[in-house]
Amino acid sequence: MRIIHLSDIHVWRYAFNPLRLLNKRAVGMFSLLAGRAGRFRLERLHEVVTRVVGLAPDHVLITGDLSTTALADEFREARSALAELLLDSTRVTVIPGNHDRYTTGSVRYRLFEEWFGMFSPPGPYPWLRPLDDETAILGLDATRSHLSARGYLPTEQLDRARALTGGSTALPKRLIVACHYPVVAPAPYAVELEPKRMTNAVEVSDWLATIGRHLYCCGHVHAAWAFVPEALPDQLCLNAGAPLLRDPTGHRPPGFLQIELEGNEVTTIHHAWTGHEWSTRLLSQTPDFFRAQLHPTPVQDDLCNRLRRAES
Repeated sequence: MRIIHLSDIHVWRYAFNPLRLLNKRAVGMFSLLAGRAGRFRLERLHEVVTRVVGLAPDHVLITGDLSTTALADEFREARSALAELLLDSTRVTVIPGNHDRYTTGSVRYRLFEEWFGMFSPPGPYPWLRPLDDETAILGLDATRSHLSARGYLPTEQLDRARALTGGSTALPKRLIVACHYPVVAPAPYAVELEPKRMTNAVEVSDWLATIGRHLYCCGHVHAAWAFVPEALPDQLCLNAGAPLLRDPTGHRPPGFLQIELEGNEVTTIHHAWTGHEWSTRLLSQTPDFFRAQLHPTPVQDDLCNRLRRAES
């Protein structure tokens, strides 16, 4: 099975109507005027879509932040630009990011759901969406309308997630957890994640440690990675990065992930735009990742305790 993982597309539009700026969106507009617009090159989106279509994925997973300030115009443009990827809703899964819930109004009027709600199962989060007899996506929504970029997975949602994955529930052999927010980041990005992390990440990590081997597909931090967190040795955390990011440093090449699932094997390839052409690099290859499930280890418990002390 081939899954293409996209995240943090950040379609943007300027809004100068004063009535639209009487909320957090004013901060977003200032950020666009101050240079953010130049850091996300919308003219490249067609090339991204063409590249993904050419890979003939079995499924496309988008882990949020299709918009920048949750304007209806941004969602409309994103839906139009991604149209070639969205032809079959059974082969596309889209979850929201914090920018898709940017204002209380966008949440109240369910703008994300209006434009992209048909690409996930109906009903509240979490949900479990089968892709084939062995593979399913568990969708989480830790976004909220808030002055900060921090997320929070509501208690009732976490309780339902525990119920979906615990007890006598038969989980698929290959489980993919999809959430915009990472629960932990690799060392080079840990400082960046800290001010905009999920506030109850440790509690969520405690639950994730109980569900066995899984992929955790996320975004939020605009950098591609594939790593196994020390606190979660049964998790392969995959961040797709940002496909339209302008990266003059060369340290965060914009792109997306190609995830190949074959039996127990997981292979992750990063497709990156160099500024002139597409390049690929192997991020991870784990021949026996989805083998017999492991139980949480003392190392996990020790690191979770240290994370809790760091938060207090």
